[in-house]
Amino acid sequence: MPGYPIELDLRGRLALVVGLGPVGRRKALGLLDAGAKVIGVDPNAALSAPDGVHHRVEAFRSDHLEGASLAFAAATPEVNREVVAEAKKRGVWVNAASEPEAGDFTIPAVWRGGLVVLTVSTSGASPALARAIRDRAVRAIGAAPEVAALLAELRPEVLARVADPAIRRELLASWGDATSLDIWTSGGLEALRSAWIEDLRAAETSSQRTALHESDDFS
Repeated sequence: MPGYPIELDLRGRLALVVGLGPVGRRKALGLLDAGAKVIGVDPNAALSAPDGVHHRVEAFRSDHLEGASLAFAAATPEVNREVVAEAKKRGVWVNAASEPEAGDFTIPAVWRGGLVVLTVSTSGASPALARAIRDRAVRAIGAAPEVAALLAELRPEVLARVADPAIRRELLASWGDATSLDIWTSGGLEALRSAWIEDLRAAETSSQRTALHESDDFS
């Protein structure tokens, strides 16, 4: 059944990963990238936990879930079932690697390019197909990360210089359409920056005119 897509702010949140094999390590690295505090539980002392992960060399216990916002069961199927059961008792959202349908959420195939994040899910039907679709989509994204970075850079200028909310919304919406990608493709980043600066000046002037008309109406 299709799930509800969501992007979580995990900065400073505690996440538990049970099992630090290849799957658990991938989960832990993704959580670290998102700014989470990660505890990894695995009794195998020979395993090397990723830098930044606090490795508890012991078998899973229910108290490992204390304070956790998310849990990831990436151990054996038997241990994973125990993690899922205990997490649900405590109201902690849990992902189960061996039996995805048993958990509360699944992890889509993800690609990150600067501020742009692409996720593809097949609702658990085929992670391999999700990765294949992701890789094909990435080739079509092209300039999107650079355009998003420029938009983030200039957005404060828009907020500071364009007082009229309607004009401001229209300007930002126009910067986010496909025309911006076309300008970047044909002329590069500086061409897009120049075009947007002209748009900003025009919007600022229009906003000032609107303010003058409104002041005349009340004079």
